[in-house]
Amino acid sequence: FQGELSLEQLFFNRPVPGWARYRTPVRNLWLCGSAVHPGGGIMGAPGRIAALEVLKADRRGRWGA
Repeated sequence: FQGELSLEQLFFNRPVPGWARYRTPVRNLWLCGSAVHPGGGIMGAPGRIAALEVLKADRRGRWGA
């Protein structure tokens, strides 16, 4: 696992507060994998959820150069 599976690093605090929706402060850089919710114990779920967030951002015009 990346990060600790403790209460202060779960749900909206995973991997750190403010990055829980898979988006980072770096434009067009998204997180997926065991570092983000729901963690590495659920295979494929973090990547799927991150991809859905990217698609939502694209529909809203927040994605791209």
